Amino acid sequence: MIFTYKEIKINYEYLKSDSVNTTPILFLHGWGGSIDSFIYFARKMQKTNDCILVDFPPFGNSDNLKVDWSICDYAEMIVKLLENLGLKKVNIVAHSFGGRITIEICSKKLFKVDKILLTGCAGIKIKSFKKQLKILRYKFLKFLSSIKLYSNKKLLRFGSSDYKNLDNIMKKTFVNIVNYDQTCLLSKINCSVLLIWGRFDKETPFYFTKVFKKNIKDCGVIALNGGHFAYLEFSNLFLSVMINYFK
Repeated sequence: MIFTYKEIKINYEYLKSDSVNTTPILFLHGWGGSIDSFIYFARKMQKTNDCILVDFPPFGNSDNLKVDWSICDYAEMIVKLLENLGLKKVNIVAHSFGGRITIEICSKKLFKVDKILLTGCAGIKIKSFKKQLKILRYKFLKFLSSIKLYSNKKLLRFGSSDYKNLDNIMKKTFVNIVNYDQTCLLSKINCSVLLIWGRFDKETPFYFTKVFKKNIKDCGVIALNGGHFAYLEFSNLFLSVMINYFK
């Protein structure tokens, strides 16, 4: 199905359930993912709840962006879609980048959300000493490159593969997203939050869960012996927890 937002076609799926009076579940995938990231779980949950899955542009079957977007743009797009579907409230299941959108929507009360299930959620800046050194080194080499004292080709070796593989619009979008620290927004989330996290997650380290628990009043944690995609590594357990959490 297609929803148009700011002249961009957004691909989504709306899986209807036979059950009545249950809260729909919105699934939000991570950066570079698509509807396929959660389709298995959505089809299982369809027995009891309506399920909505969205391809964040430019991923999946959604259009490319025409200008750079921020987290606010992605959040507004999701809210407009939910309103267009005539929904009053939802539960949210989100991974990584999708978690950033969830934090934005819930902390700013952009749409009524009952419960949230987050896995490997991004939004908190990693402030390790090692990472700070890498950032300082990159900025220094970038400066040398600007005055022709360092090769641009060598400079391209630095930075994440996610960033290097993007076009200019998406590079700006990527920078907008990763530079947006949402830690201060966590205390404004009033709904119930459950975190399912991989202990060995290198993208969104497990210590993030302590930040969430410190700032969110109603927040629980389930730790799995997996990485950033622990929800897929332990898919049966993830599904079982989801079914019980949203009962």
